[in-house]
Amino acid sequence: MVALESFAKVLHFLHLVAGVTSLAACTHLLVRLLRRRHDARVRTHAAVLGVAYLSTYAFGALMYPTFRVRVRAELLDRVYPWATGLFEIKEHAASLVLVPVAGVFLLSRALDPKSDADRHHYVLLGGLATVVFLVLVFNACVGWYLGTLRSV
Repeated sequence: MVALESFAKVLHFLHLVAGVTSLAACTHLLVRLLRRRHDARVRTHAAVLGVAYLSTYAFGALMYPTFRVRVRAELLDRVYPWATGLFEIKEHAASLVLVPVAGVFLLSRALDPKSDADRHHYVLLGGLATVVFLVLVFNACVGWYLGTLRSV
């Protein structure tokens, strides 16, 4: 028996829901920034992104022992070693983007949407959000594809 194996399917579903929420919040944040609308909703989208991303990360970490034994060791490492490499890239990208997610959250809190002095910092906010968005799209595609091979 693997730790939390009996909850693996529930954790996988929650991981999916949190991931979709992360992607949606990041998309809304980018659209708002591209339309040059600097209002309180930028902070809201950044907060939702932060909470959803951390939830996605946590659910994935809780599900990982079961994935490691039931999917990776039993199938990916033996039959699809390239898929193991793809999974590792996905996981490293997810860990690295924790920093830009924190940056988006903190910067959105520090900026005053009504201040003209802070307007140029929105470019940095948009850049960080773009990095997060690209990693989220990549991870969603890789996660979906690996799930078609085998899931927990």
